[in-house]
Amino acid sequence: MNLDPKNEAVLFDIQGFSVHDGPGGRTTVFFKGCPLSCYWCCNPESQQLAPQLMYRHSSCVHCFGCVGRGVCPHGAMSLPQSPEDFVQIDRGICARCPEPVCAPQCWHDALQAAGRVYTVDEVMKRLERERRFWGPGGGVTLSGGEMAMQWQFAAELLRRCRERFIHTAAETCSYAPWEHLAAVYENADFVFNDIKHMDPEKHRDATGADNRLILENIARTAQLARDGRLRQIIRIPVVENFNADEENIRATAAYLSEIGAHEVNILPFHRLGASKYEQLGRVYDCRDMPPCPEETLRRIKRQLEAAGLTCYVGSDTPF
Repeated sequence: MNLDPKNEAVLFDIQGFSVHDGPGGRTTVFFKGCPLSCYWCCNPESQQLAPQLMYRHSSCVHCFGCVGRGVCPHGAMSLPQSPEDFVQIDRGICARCPEPVCAPQCWHDALQAAGRVYTVDEVMKRLERERRFWGPGGGVTLSGGEMAMQWQFAAELLRRCRERFIHTAAETCSYAPWEHLAAVYENADFVFNDIKHMDPEKHRDATGADNRLILENIARTAQLARDGRLRQIIRIPVVENFNADEENIRATAAYLSEIGAHEVNILPFHRLGASKYEQLGRVYDCRDMPPCPEETLRRIKRQLEAAGLTCYVGSDTPF
């Protein structure tokens, strides 16, 4: 897919009336593509940079119109083994399409495209239309996926927002060249940095990459926050049997104190994205994983606060 990187990007959602991604009401722009592959990811449609086909079984009326000649140019759709089963999709063939051309031909929205190309002008038009509903302090937040994978578009979008006096925020896993992040941060009021685990090997096992670049970038972001350039909030997705143990939280607290970070938001694991894996034809590794116990969250909060950090749990944020 050949895009103008400063003016075009693949997004999978633009969500209005968001209240958890920064102060006030906000519009959150979700970028496709992520350099990590966290096994608990609740937005699996964000991981791949290109648009993808999602098949929602609950909306399928078994008309089998998608199997007809010409709907899929590559013949990825086939009839089920029995009328009660669902349409069979060869995902290997499906990946040949730069965008799911079959999705608009499903009258019942069982087939949907996850992601399409937007221009900066298109996104700005949407933001201008919604800004009247944000309320005091509201604005736009870039999320994903990972917005730094399409950093030129992200930087230009926030520059345009700053020109229009729109409050800006960016959420990032921080696994990107510092120069790319810095270009985005130049016009960011808030930055949310994720910390998954302090141990490089455990981080690699769970996400596909070690954490050394991530921690280096978070420390650099903390310096910008100390200089008054932006406000930094650390986010920790709390996943039982991965990063919730006392030793890892103690190491995390020590690191944050060392770099001068002050605010932490711990986010308990949830399974709200489970159905998306099915729609993508994937198996969700965490389908049977229980939510994080309240006592574990309270203990983590106590540990972080004992280190002098301000800790927010879930949606209990300062916004």
